[in-house]
Amino acid sequence: MIQWRLDHFCDHLASVMPHTLTVDFSRPIRLFPLAQCILLPHATVPLHIFEQRFRAMTKDALDADGLIAMATFDGDDYQVDYEGTPPIRPSVCVGYVVHHERLYDGRYNILLQGIARATIQEECELSPGGYRTAILRPAETSVMELDLEDQRKCLDELLRDEHLQQLACIRNIRNWFSPDLSTPVVIDLAWQAISRDSEQRYAVLAEPCVFKRFESLQHHLLRTRKTLAMAQQMGSCTSETGLPLN
Repeated sequence: MIQWRLDHFCDHLASVMPHTLTVDFSRPIRLFPLAQCILLPHATVPLHIFEQRFRAMTKDALDADGLIAMATFDGDDYQVDYEGTPPIRPSVCVGYVVHHERLYDGRYNILLQGIARATIQEECELSPGGYRTAILRPAETSVMELDLEDQRKCLDELLRDEHLQQLACIRNIRNWFSPDLSTPVVIDLAWQAISRDSEQRYAVLAEPCVFKRFESLQHHLLRTRKTLAMAQQMGSCTSETGLPLN
């Protein structure tokens, strides 16, 4: 049994509703595989649940521990075998249903918050409801906040940069940057906010080392800053990655 301190976020903004959540990795956890939806720990994603098997998955989660692990398909086999068990990538994000709405016809709208990186150790037989489950193992390297002092200072300076501050997502991240949020949390929330590339997000999810996640974030922000500075000199309205400057 492993415990996390769970802080609820809505649209990546902290709302102070902390409590302790227990995840039992010795038991199968529900899998929800999608093509490109990558959830990172501490961030949230709204989901509309309409397929019968995933309605059963959601109901079972709500009746039990509220846990659903977001997974992503490996390759394109899902396009021809979606109703079966097409391959999925090993890295997943265990999420907790922080809000749900059951519609009159049995569909659900849910808000799933990521709480932990994990790796699929072994897939189990299909559940009675027809959805997939697996035995997972935690995939996060534990680091004390004190050891991230230099990284936090560097990130603070980057988020204050006048060029990066032109981006709304950077201003939002800056607003989240408070002593209440640990550096690993800020790094994951930052990635969820600035990246729309599913491959990039998956690489962040699959990286257990927070120092490496910080290095890649730092590199991304510095490259974005350079692009914004050049665009400002040239009078462009967007960055080379298509990010609006206002």
